[in-house]
Amino acid sequence: MTGHIAFFSFPAYAHLAPTLPVVRGLVERGHRVTCVVADRFADRVAETGAEVLGYESTFPWQTGLSDDGSREAMVQTVISFVREGLAPLEVALRRFTGDVPDLFVHDLAASETARILAKHWGKPIAQSCPTMASSAAFSMNEAQAANGESAMDVADPEVLEFFAAQTKLIEDLGLGEVDIEGFGGDHAPNLVFLPKQFQVNGADFPETHAFVGPCVVPASDEEWNPPADGRKVALISLGTSYSPGRIEFFRRCAEAFAEQPWHVVMTLGSAVDPAELGALPSNVEARQWVAHPAVLKHTNVFVTHCGMGSVMEALSLGVPMVCVPHHVDQQVIGGQVANLGLGRMIDRGTAGAGELVAAVTAVAADPGYRQRAQEMRGHIEQAGGTDRAVSLVESWLAV
Repeated sequence: MTGHIAFFSFPAYAHLAPTLPVVRGLVERGHRVTCVVADRFADRVAETGAEVLGYESTFPWQTGLSDDGSREAMVQTVISFVREGLAPLEVALRRFTGDVPDLFVHDLAASETARILAKHWGKPIAQSCPTMASSAAFSMNEAQAANGESAMDVADPEVLEFFAAQTKLIEDLGLGEVDIEGFGGDHAPNLVFLPKQFQVNGADFPETHAFVGPCVVPASDEEWNPPADGRKVALISLGTSYSPGRIEFFRRCAEAFAEQPWHVVMTLGSAVDPAELGALPSNVEARQWVAHPAVLKHTNVFVTHCGMGSVMEALSLGVPMVCVPHHVDQQVIGGQVANLGLGRMIDRGTAGAGELVAAVTAVAADPGYRQRAQEMRGHIEQAGGTDRAVSLVESWLAV
């Protein structure tokens, strides 16, 4: 049976990207899909053939969120995520009244609108998870708190005041009583975009979590050719999200690898103009962006901030890593990379040029890292990817 499926995405490329092949696959199988996304991603989503329902994002991407462990940081984080989760509520209510989706699929970081509307209309719901999943077997929130992030306190007076104001707005829309505080828990079923073998305590997760591995957009025709001198290649990237100190980090990397027997490719992201780095050593190239798979095919070591999308890109091609996480969620992911012997993790804030080069050299010199990365590549290939994800969504539609 075909149906109408609504996808709600958190406004970050790493959250959106894994769902795009799934959306395209559902459209190709004859389903009607409406994607509720921040306006800045509308064009990218439209390429899937789905209907795009845009909304104005409220998330503070330009400044980022503090994760310094303070109460103020905790309050800002809770309010920012919940406000973003509710940002599309009115536009989605207008759009779907009279054309109610048969299934609501929401990102784990943007569940509020989807869950409110699914409850209002009595429709099934599913969660997409682009990072480490959580269950009784493992809590990502607890792991992040252990790495220094403020533990969420929904009983904080400022948080409670915010929840009360949002609850009144929801009730004023005629959507009944809603317990916003209950939206942070474990939801089922879950579409998890990594292999079970990479998930922390993955073997202990219930069947409600379907580990399908990364779902990737078909490779572009872009090519990248390694230098003819046969030097080893290191790819360095901090992903697409906000990251303070980005320019200084790339300058430090360029200085570290000057005069080293490596060819270095740095992808800077749209926020950094390569000209800002000044003159670069002859063995270092800097681009705002390049298709990572085109470079990873020739890469010996990937230096990464440890966003899950970047880690899965590397492991999909069996490339070991040096992890330099900035945010606490990336520290959890980087820790798992190190625990599984897929690479090493160093402190981005304190690592000097010598430590960075030493880590990259050590990972390249030890064949065990690449062997284990190749084994994880096999697990990814067996996880099912896009085809399995599309079939699972269809099965939830039929419930």
